[in-house]
Amino acid sequence: MNRDLTSKKAGASTSTSGGLIPLKTTLETRARDSLLSVYITSVPAKKASNVLNLTRKLLPEDGGYDLQHIRRFAKQTDVPDHVRTSLLAVRTDSQADADLSELFLLVGATNLISSEELQSALSPILYPITICSIKVPLLAPTSQEQAKSWSSQYWPIVYKKSNPFGPHPAIVSRAEEEIQSEVQKWMDLAAEVAHLSSTAGLGEQIGAVIVERKNGVARTLALAGDARWMNWPRVGSGNVTAHAALRAIAMVADGIKIQEEKKAGTESEEGTSNEQMIFRDQPLDTLEAKHHKSAEWVDGYLCHELELYMTHEPCVMCSMAIVHSRFGRVVFGHRMPKTGGLCADNLLDLYMPASMYNSAAGDIKEHIGSIVGNPTSANF
Repeated sequence: MNRDLTSKKAGASTSTSGGLIPLKTTLETRARDSLLSVYITSVPAKKASNVLNLTRKLLPEDGGYDLQHIRRFAKQTDVPDHVRTSLLAVRTDSQADADLSELFLLVGATNLISSEELQSALSPILYPITICSIKVPLLAPTSQEQAKSWSSQYWPIVYKKSNPFGPHPAIVSRAEEEIQSEVQKWMDLAAEVAHLSSTAGLGEQIGAVIVERKNGVARTLALAGDARWMNWPRVGSGNVTAHAALRAIAMVADGIKIQEEKKAGTESEEGTSNEQMIFRDQPLDTLEAKHHKSAEWVDGYLCHELELYMTHEPCVMCSMAIVHSRFGRVVFGHRMPKTGGLCADNLLDLYMPASMYNSAAGDIKEHIGSIVGNPTSANF
């Protein structure tokens, strides 16, 4: 989830508040752009049932298209202006003053039958006949807001309180309800360690917190700031294994390893000098050490069902590590449109509309100071 934040200043103090914005899956982002060309016609209310039955015989099961999210009949007052205009444009002079009580019927996809064939089939019961084509959303909406927007743009659309392209809305709502009261606390902690890391010259101003939630009680298992510049020349991308997310994950892995060694009665082997130079899986300051409790995680496996809170959207590399670590939830405060790996609608190269991420970015800047460099182009 993306943490959408707003900030209010009063003197020297800063209070933050905001909401959680569920990220869209790749299929959800594609759903909003997929359109289907369909025929529509005008039908007297008394003939509506007969005409609908005939169209179903002409196009059994809609030719394989799932159009359950689209209303078949619509009142003329319920469709967008361009739909009414399209039908009026193809009317003959004798049809110009057609009854406004007539219903509009969505017949089916234009690639399944030609306009001439359709007109010939419907003429016996619907004469004079008016047929035109419009575009409608091919896939079902994933929210009531999307259904309302599509209804005003294309044709009346129905939202059935489901999400065929991602988690069910009820699952998302329960998750949000469970973590909402403490999100700000964990985001503040991530911001604090990010500030310390940057001030110490260890890395960029980015932080990550891993939280275990059990029986309604949450506690930190690992806290890590970015350490890409620690004992590393300030050229290129720095030490990519020392990104905040990777460091936090490594700390949890280290705690699991300690528990397994205790059970087996073995001692930990010292890493090679190269490993010690590259990997930063141990706390680097007192704040990180205070929250380094991964060894207390009983019967843990990878990061299964743990929660990750970050100041910024993780890069593609860190995002893949997050997926393979099997986190239950991920929350971040600042989108990274050019390098972020979690937002399906970023496409790595395209900027999101400013309204989608500027509020979060503004709060992070006020809360932890100026972002080092250009946050939309840096490899965070």
